[in-house]
Amino acid sequence: MYLNQDYVNLDTQSNFLDESSYNFTNVKKQAFIIIYIFMLVFISISILLYVSQILNINKQSSKLLNLEKKLESVQARNERLEVELSSKTSLAEVEKIAKEELNMVEASSKETLVYNNQFKKEETYVADIPKEKFFLAQIYDKIIKEVITVQAESLE
Repeated sequence: MYLNQDYVNLDTQSNFLDESSYNFTNVKKQAFIIIYIFMLVFISISILLYVSQILNINKQSSKLLNLEKKLESVQARNERLEVELSSKTSLAEVEKIAKEELNMVEASSKETLVYNNQFKKEETYVADIPKEKFFLAQIYDKIIKEVITVQAESLE
């Protein structure tokens, strides 16, 4: 009864123990194929990122060039406006407008008014520091006290 099932030739008929299913060359081939596909995907993604960065750099460079051109035009306009402003605010132009449009005339006599504040204040010090330490400050105060003159012209 058991002879019909042929248990004697079990190892030749069984696919379970077939040598081709455990062939290491197939496993190596599959591993190399997986690594190859992974490397192709990695390289293609790297190339795409590189190209996109180059395109982004080119786009930003063109924006920069446009902004530089705009800056040059604004600077040229600014220089023209500065020249125009200086010509409009020159003393000769102001005198011309005053005489022609406002009918002003030059003053026949000039008066000089001098304001001299002669109030003496006692010098008080918060700390006990001698006066000699403030030599430059004293000179500055004397210069300011002497230069308190104002010149004014009469309106007639």
